[in-house]
Amino acid sequence: MPTVLGHRIMLTSRELPRRWLNPIADLPVKLPPMMSKSGYPVTRRELEPIFPAPLIQQELDSGRRHFAIPDPVRDAYLDWRPTPLIRAHRLEETLETPARLYFKFEGGSPSGSYESNTAVPQAHYVQQTGSKTIVTGGSGGLWVMAMGHAAARFGLTSRIYSVRQPGTEHAWGEASARVWGVDIEASPSEKTRVGKHRITTHGADSGSIAVALAEAYEEATVREEVKFAMPTLLNFTALHQSVIGQEAVKQLAAVEKQVNYVVGAIGAGSHFAGLIAPFVKQRIAGDDIQLTAVEEASTPSLTRGVYAYDAADSEGLMPTVQMYTVGRDYNPPGVLTGSMRYHGVAPVVSALFRERHVQAITHSQIEAYSAGLIFTRAQGIILSPSSMYTVKEVIEQAMRCKAEKREAVILFSITPSVETERSVYDPLLEGTMQDRRLEESQLSRSLSLVQQQLRK
Repeated sequence: MPTVLGHRIMLTSRELPRRWLNPIADLPVKLPPMMSKSGYPVTRRELEPIFPAPLIQQELDSGRRHFAIPDPVRDAYLDWRPTPLIRAHRLEETLETPARLYFKFEGGSPSGSYESNTAVPQAHYVQQTGSKTIVTGGSGGLWVMAMGHAAARFGLTSRIYSVRQPGTEHAWGEASARVWGVDIEASPSEKTRVGKHRITTHGADSGSIAVALAEAYEEATVREEVKFAMPTLLNFTALHQSVIGQEAVKQLAAVEKQVNYVVGAIGAGSHFAGLIAPFVKQRIAGDDIQLTAVEEASTPSLTRGVYAYDAADSEGLMPTVQMYTVGRDYNPPGVLTGSMRYHGVAPVVSALFRERHVQAITHSQIEAYSAGLIFTRAQGIILSPSSMYTVKEVIEQAMRCKAEKREAVILFSITPSVETERSVYDPLLEGTMQDRRLEESQLSRSLSLVQQQLRK
């Protein structure tokens, strides 16, 4: 049974979920299949050189509601899970709102974030194949730490293409890579055809998560002994994140009868999908629960994008999935929250948005950071940049409750900042932060390319 300790609601190790929950199985519509370059649905055989067999099954078996968590993965999870659910009572007092605010604190993992929830099982499955190396792409320290820790735990070497720091030869996350012995490459790099072409055509500072993933995927296709890891977007990454939502349901049951709002920031959306996973069935059944995805205003994939087949990487090397996208050719402005500068949204979240079971809203950088500062000063936790966007919308909803004099239960998830040399709020406090607005001409050009593909 959950234990309520002041404003914290705790679960014991025995209450850690033994199965992942697949939100796709609860969708009111069938999820469109992943497609290969041949124009046909991708087969298991096509994915076998890249992914371990269990991940392929989790990706393609959309009708199965539960997948067992392997014992070695569950043992690793027990190093930090179950995570606490905390009532943000001081934030409630600061806002003078009748809303009750609860957050899952996902900062206790080796990476300091939810990224470890999927890094660990992916590394485990790669180790089970007999492969010795795992390769992936990302945009900074959290995924580097998550993958580095997971690879080390299961005896793998790891290589990560991480977005290049502007004007340098260095990648974001190099300090974390040194801790875990990760071979890190600044992306775009000179090590792959994708990277070389990108540098030639767009310059060395044109990196993004999509470019880094393209480089990693290219390496996995040409090196038989290497397997590829995906940080987000794909169905299996959303599945792995469902431990967050499942724990939250048990914890909330100890103190509340009904959840009214579930809020989460999205880049590609797998963390959000995991948080809302156990609430999808309720929402579709007609329960009064609102699922809100928060986007960076400069990368409005749900709110401005097109529902179309698109690749996860910038070069179109990977199979395509049906999702809301602003186009893999879109080069988003350089806002500080790198994880939210992604062109597409997970197919499960996209399908829920299309069916109007998820709503989406955008917030800009300065207003998100300003809201994050309010949270930090109230609760004493310095937030990761993406969590600030979540908190911005939570505060908006809490203030609407105040204005309407009504109670509500709001659930969200946060991760703390892992920055040690500077406060993440320094650019805001120093007055140097700017809102990087999207370029309408660039967005229009990228969307037109997606529309052209749709007409083919």
